Amino acid sequence: MKFKLGDNLSSAHDGSEATIHWDSQKLINGHVLILGSSGVGKSHTIRQMIRRALANPSGHKVRFHVFDVHGDLDVVGASEVQFSESAACGLNPLRVNPDPHFGGVRRCIQTFLRIINQSSRTALGVKQEAVISNLLIDVYREFGFDIDTPASWRLNGEHTRPAGSGYDNRLYLQVPIAEKDEAKALGARWDPEKRLWWCHTERYIGKLKRWRPAYMARTYPNVGDVLTYAKRTHQERFLGTDQKAIHALQHLNKHAQAYQRKLLSALRQQAPNGPELDAEAREMLVAPRQAAVDAFTRYAESIRTGRELESLLKYDSPDVLKSVVDRLNNLKRTGIFKDSPPPFEADKPVWRYKLNALSHEEKKMFVLFTLQNLFAGAMERGECNDVVEVVVLDELGTYTSADDGDDGDGIIGKFCRESRKFGGAFWGAIQSPASVPESLLSASATKMILGLDESCWRQAVGKLRIERTLLEQIRAHATMAVQMKEKGLLENRWLRISLTDGDERKLHN
Repeated sequence: MKFKLGDNLSSAHDGSEATIHWDSQKLINGHVLILGSSGVGKSHTIRQMIRRALANPSGHKVRFHVFDVHGDLDVVGASEVQFSESAACGLNPLRVNPDPHFGGVRRCIQTFLRIINQSSRTALGVKQEAVISNLLIDVYREFGFDIDTPASWRLNGEHTRPAGSGYDNRLYLQVPIAEKDEAKALGARWDPEKRLWWCHTERYIGKLKRWRPAYMARTYPNVGDVLTYAKRTHQERFLGTDQKAIHALQHLNKHAQAYQRKLLSALRQQAPNGPELDAEAREMLVAPRQAAVDAFTRYAESIRTGRELESLLKYDSPDVLKSVVDRLNNLKRTGIFKDSPPPFEADKPVWRYKLNALSHEEKKMFVLFTLQNLFAGAMERGECNDVVEVVVLDELGTYTSADDGDDGDGIIGKFCRESRKFGGAFWGAIQSPASVPESLLSASATKMILGLDESCWRQAVGKLRIERTLLEQIRAHATMAVQMKEKGLLENRWLRISLTDGDERKLHN
């Protein structure tokens, strides 16, 4: 990908090339960092760079993903989708990358937790993370994705699974509309969400067996599926028979400990009435012991799936599980997690994600999850010799977090560090160098300064290694300072470039 940036205003003095081009084949990567105060033309420069890149085809298609925070980053000819709570489309953060080395259920769960923490004002607690992780493992298993079996990570159009998840003991049936009254008379029940008739797994006997179980295409689970599972787990584990058995056992243990304390105290004192105390204390255990036996008997009789004990051990705190249910409820209410993908037009090179209707937290969450999906898709695509996909983020500071710091462990840092070989490029615009993570600064081969407030000059000189005199010479909408790190060059100078089109008109009207 190659296009003109502008004219080199230093060429008359040092004999260098008069016209400066941005050429991804010559640069160490396609990442671009654009710095400038509000009003100096960052959005306009992004639009012009996209327009020029598309006007100079490089022999292969390039896709631009433009994430528009304010709703004003319009690009002529772009395919646009508005995202909001009421939009019919969204994203699914639980899509599993099937690559056996770079993907899998475990990595998807880790990414989900990391992005939730990066995007939220309140990070998940250690116990909450453990519960969500267990919930996700259980739900993935119900959907046919085993955490330790790479062969199960890839979707296949021929694979199907039961219409029910299995964790609710419901068996969904293929009941024709004309036969619904018969099915109802035999004990089947209607599920308005799935629009299917069902019966309890143990009641699928006799005449009900005339209707075969219903199957559906195998899909990835979504946040709603995890929420449903979490709610039912909370209800069954902490409001059902098994929890009553736990309370009865705790009550029995309490009395047994009291008995032991009294017995040991009597022995130490060598009390003459020790045997009487022993008999009296033992009597205290009779009722609690019988209550525990009765409760565990009821619990054993209630076991249906064979995973009740495993579930009880994993979700041992009703308060933590309830807090997780509340957190998942809040995630689902954002409206950005939906099964229907955005209906972008495949033949349009620019996809514009309009995020202005979302809250700050929702914007960040949406971008980070989408960026992760794009990176997973890039790895599936394989290595590329040139840029084929560009992520464009205006107001970059909206999306960065502490995890994008020196080590670059955040999703943005990871994308910048590893996407180059898969044909990925990252173009980000931000107002101040103070807000740029070090990992992002060092990873970007191209840096553009369109004009900084004087209060930022000292920091820019130290952080960007640019001369103060060059900062003083920048004129908003007319000139900019650019540094491009080319392959094989040890020194990469800052250049002052005029912002002119081919017909010498200024880029900003």
